[in-house]
Amino acid sequence: MDNKDFITVSLNLKSERIRSLKTVHKNGRLYIYISLIPEYPDCEYCGGKVKIKEYKTVTINHLPFAGMPSTIIWKRTRYICKDCAKTFSEANPFGFDGFHQSYAVLDNIAKSLHNINLTFRQIADMHNVSSTIIEAYADSFIRAPRMSLPENLGIDEIHSHMAKYGGAYLCVFVDNKNRTLNELLCDRSKRTLFRYFDKIPLSERSKVKYVTIDMWQPYKDTVLKYLPNAKIAVDPFHVIKHLTDSFESLRIMIMKRVALYSPSYYLLKYWRKLLLSDYELDNEPKYNGYFKCKLNYRDIFNMLLDISPQLKEAYYLKELYRYFNKNCNYEKAEEELSDIISEFERRDPGCYEDFIEMLKNWKDEIINSFERPYSDRKQSNALAESINQKLRILIDVSNGYANFERFRARAIYCLNDRIFYSLSGRLSHSNKRKGKLRGTYNKTNSNNS
Repeated sequence: MDNKDFITVSLNLKSERIRSLKTVHKNGRLYIYISLIPEYPDCEYCGGKVKIKEYKTVTINHLPFAGMPSTIIWKRTRYICKDCAKTFSEANPFGFDGFHQSYAVLDNIAKSLHNINLTFRQIADMHNVSSTIIEAYADSFIRAPRMSLPENLGIDEIHSHMAKYGGAYLCVFVDNKNRTLNELLCDRSKRTLFRYFDKIPLSERSKVKYVTIDMWQPYKDTVLKYLPNAKIAVDPFHVIKHLTDSFESLRIMIMKRVALYSPSYYLLKYWRKLLLSDYELDNEPKYNGYFKCKLNYRDIFNMLLDISPQLKEAYYLKELYRYFNKNCNYEKAEEELSDIISEFERRDPGCYEDFIEMLKNWKDEIINSFERPYSDRKQSNALAESINQKLRILIDVSNGYANFERFRARAIYCLNDRIFYSLSGRLSHSNKRKGKLRGTYNKTNSNNS
């Protein structure tokens, strides 16, 4: 395929339509000079016969060729009607009228907006336009209507200054079954959640079977009010975090009581990881500079537990719950959790009072998290946390979004494959924030000042 044929294909034109075509390389850019064979259409206004009146030069940015930016210089035919004398231009095969980019460029911009790692500025630089134009294209080409509620709904939040009504968090809905982002709300308050679900018919809300949440009471209240057939499950990660934080508070309290730089202080400060994570304790002994001898992890672990009976008891209870969380099944969860609550109440070393209360208040929801309705996975907000990481990337690479509606549309477009783009010849500014109107002012002449 020679260069002419390659260019013809890229312009989506048949060779028989082309009257003339030549290319010029100038200042690192490829200029494609083209004119089309006149088709003499009927008059757009009266249907009469037409003749050529004149030619107008139209400049359109096109995709790069071999890494070189290109521009179409089109000699566009303008017709005049023999009957009504009105004029009009020949149809534009390269792009929308009024745009300086070809269809191919607009299509490439829409696809670039799907890349969560690209900012509006980067996309603008790639296509030699302003970031303001890219924002307008995003508002025009991306449509993110409300998705239907999923069968397995996950509700979480992400911190953002875009949150409205005095809140600090956006509310994130995910589809735990199909593994996609479902919706973004401008805050996580009960008022906003109620307003959202109020607009959804009961027939749709009744199809939701499972909801995973963290322990935020407005989420639970919303589900109980609007999703009559849904089982609520709390995210196990948040339960474990509550447990670990309680244990850590005791470790820190004990550390502050012992002498500074003592062996106990050294162990509690620098070897806490052995109390919090799963380690192979029987490793090869290594020389320890503080104790000036070879020790393995088990030696250090045993010294840690010997520091305080309180710490040892708290560690035992922590590991008891972690084992339950990891190994229990749904059928045994209720019985075993009741036993664990009793064990915590009986042996609490003074750091688990809030945790015990949380276990009682959220007992049913913790039990429900052991169900495995899809792909043998426990109910959790792991997917929501993963999607939140991608949302943070989208915020970070854009140096922070200020426009929630624009952020919502692009986030759903990037993270839900059911959302597509649609090129449009009319730019929409539906997501543009409305600023304050300028007041009246008197224009002064600087020469008279």
